[in-house]
Amino acid sequence: MELLEIAGLSTSFTTRSGVIKAVDNVSLSLRKGRVLGLVGESGCGKTMTALSILNLVPSPGRITAGKIFFEGRDLLTLSEAEMRKVRGARISMVFQEPMTALNPVFTVGNQIGEVLTTHQAITSNEALDRSVELLRSVGIPSPEKRVHEYPHQLSGGTRQRVMIAMAIACRPSLILADEPTTALDVTIQAHILELLTRIQAEMGMAMVLVTHDLGLIAERAHEVAVMYAGRIVEKADTPELFSEPLHPYTRGLMASIPRPGDSRRGRLRTIPGMVPRLSDLPQGCTFSPRCDIRIDQCNTEPELVEVKPGHFVRCWKAK
Repeated sequence: MELLEIAGLSTSFTTRSGVIKAVDNVSLSLRKGRVLGLVGESGCGKTMTALSILNLVPSPGRITAGKIFFEGRDLLTLSEAEMRKVRGARISMVFQEPMTALNPVFTVGNQIGEVLTTHQAITSNEALDRSVELLRSVGIPSPEKRVHEYPHQLSGGTRQRVMIAMAIACRPSLILADEPTTALDVTIQAHILELLTRIQAEMGMAMVLVTHDLGLIAERAHEVAVMYAGRIVEKADTPELFSEPLHPYTRGLMASIPRPGDSRRGRLRTIPGMVPRLSDLPQGCTFSPRCDIRIDQCNTEPELVEVKPGHFVRCWKAK
């Protein structure tokens, strides 16, 4: 049975230019203990998909279609009071910028403790002791001291470890990790990703790992879904996707991954052009203006179809 099953999810924003779909008819599924990599350039709808799962779409956005089944319940049918019991307890999120996600006027111990006392019947002293243990479990040295410090007193890497400690405080079934290493240097990025994947495996949680870097998830995700302009353009098990990428956008992302020796061969490969504005999408296939294999048929939007068992792609040339 799937832990998470998203069917036909659409999230829209009303703007001066009209209604735009930040998430357009997205369908995904994830089993317990598995990691799904959600990949694409900035502005492709990855973060909005994660926020939609938690029903935290910022105004003036709203979920306009679809179903989100989690542990057998459609989250979109729950009241706000019922959703508050899910957030932090059953589904947690690690945000990409902890300095803005953490409250600057409360200590990290207060903030982890609030998660615990909101969802568990424990005292504030018990929550403080548990917060120390959580900080220790995510590799923060001197947790008895750090638990009384404020976010501005911590390094970027330590703040992200605090965010992870908050996310796992109630042992959720699902973690949504939204670009968790974006603001960190390369060495710290590797440490944070190793920490996330270790904790996910040890606790048996499922995880949606949102990133613009396909290379980051090559060894960390069981399945990959590639997003472009709010839509899923390809999804498959990770070994299948990396051995035989079918969508030209996926192939472009893979060609952009730096490899040993690239510096000796000149400039890195890039995908020409930019992600289109959602208020001004091209007709037909939204990737066609950037595609080097486009054909006349690309003026009509292709459906996402299963071309091999478990391998789905939205491209006329791949069918």
